[in-house]
Amino acid sequence: MKNITTWLMATRPQFLTAIILPILLGTVMAWHYQHIFDPFYFLLTLLAGIFSHAGINISNDYFDHLNRTDEYNTHPLTPFAGGSRVIQKGLFSPEEVYHFSVVLLGLAVILGLLLVWLRGTELLWIGLIGIISGYLYSAPPFAFHSRGLGELLVGLNFGVLSVLGAYFVQTQQLDFTIVLAALPISFLITAVLYINQFPDYVPDKRAGKKNLVVRLGLQKARLGYGLLILLSFISISASILYYQLPWWSWLCLLFIPLGITAIKTLYQHCDKPTALLPAIRNTLALHMLISLCLIFAFWFDPTI
Repeated sequence: MKNITTWLMATRPQFLTAIILPILLGTVMAWHYQHIFDPFYFLLTLLAGIFSHAGINISNDYFDHLNRTDEYNTHPLTPFAGGSRVIQKGLFSPEEVYHFSVVLLGLAVILGLLLVWLRGTELLWIGLIGIISGYLYSAPPFAFHSRGLGELLVGLNFGVLSVLGAYFVQTQQLDFTIVLAALPISFLITAVLYINQFPDYVPDKRAGKKNLVVRLGLQKARLGYGLLILLSFISISASILYYQLPWWSWLCLLFIPLGITAIKTLYQHCDKPTALLPAIRNTLALHMLISLCLIFAFWFDPTI
């Protein structure tokens, strides 16, 4: 018997902060710059984002089942790798997983179209990019995760587009400053995806899932992770100095040691999945802490 908890776990709720945090950031930026906050529009945005993300997670599980990625990855290292495994555990049939993803994505589209009607057609393009690229992340014939584009799309969708979309829902304006403020979140969510590809390297390669780590190989791919962490802190500093982001944002730099430690761990143990656990946890913590720090900075900035 399937209960609500079983259905919920199939959505991989541990990932949903990846969409909740950028929506919160875009919303508090609307308050910071325009003194606008509409709780009804915020709730619609949050629900649309959660349904979209959950539906994409589940569709990815379905297509990873078809291409046998999850079959080869018999012992996923963390709750953040290897999918939900509800098909492999016999909790859902592949058809049930696919239909569940269609229902969730359908709800996201309905809420998204409502927001487009209420707030403006600019949202249509943001939503279309997010839904289509998210679904095609693992769906044939494109399967962007095997074309070296998956990392870019995840950073775009769960960083810039989510923040900008949430900001536009509140203000009905698009602003380049919002894009710049979202860059650290884009780099860090990409780093979360990227470092989780290291312990999955062998099953991904065997399944023909040609993400960047598989394409580059474990040794060369380490540089990409270090670059993502470096760019996240550079983008924070540059945005504060040149685009008048709140000075509270400097608090984000307190978390540099987490990034340095994660980079060192990856360089030492890139081919040892279990030893990578501290680096994976540090990367998840970096994304969470810096997102919350930026939200705090915009919400409580005393200069507004």
